[in-house]
Amino acid sequence: MDINSFENIPGLRTIMDSDSGEKNRTELGQNEFLKLMTTQLANQDPFKPMENGEFMGQIAQFGTVNGINQLLSSFQDLASNLQSSQALQASSLIGRQVLVNLDQGYLPQNGSLLGAVELDSSATDVAVNIYDVSGEALGRVELGAQPVGQLQFNWDGTTFGGQRAPSGRYRIEVEASFGGTTEILMPQVLDQVRSLTLGGPGQEMRVDLANLGTVSFNQVNQIQ
Repeated sequence: MDINSFENIPGLRTIMDSDSGEKNRTELGQNEFLKLMTTQLANQDPFKPMENGEFMGQIAQFGTVNGINQLLSSFQDLASNLQSSQALQASSLIGRQVLVNLDQGYLPQNGSLLGAVELDSSATDVAVNIYDVSGEALGRVELGAQPVGQLQFNWDGTTFGGQRAPSGRYRIEVEASFGGTTEILMPQVLDQVRSLTLGGPGQEMRVDLANLGTVSFNQVNQIQ
């Protein structure tokens, strides 16, 4: 409802001033609305009285605005409760190993870079290519023909030159062949959850990984 349509009604300023200490005057509550409507009816032009349709239309508009405000308030309460529940459930992730959708993996000082890939159909050949930060190919893990489902892989750090690569982050590319067509698939890499960051209303939760930085909670594909 356009509040400005009431600005020139006699007695309106008295109503507004009398309630100025109760609330912010940028808001129109039910009491103020009824006072304004009463004042408008009392001061209308007798030769051009407000029609019933116009009067009911203003009431309907106010009711709609009031209902939307109540609905928004309910949604805000629901979002707050869901966020608290999400925080409680997510706290159990700290210290756990998770598979996240990410094209980078971590090679520890002693051990292998671990990951997986999801195959939607059987592949005639699957391979994992490893690149350094400059984009140079360092190694390749041949996995051969594989059935549909989740396929796990690991890279022990051995480079094309036969040496072991230093520990750190490396880019991963999963290459799969399906009936003569080669596709690049999103890998899933294993890392440990170090902490969680809850977003505000409308913001997603962030997961801080021990070796791969911060990712969206939506990137977590599996908890181990």
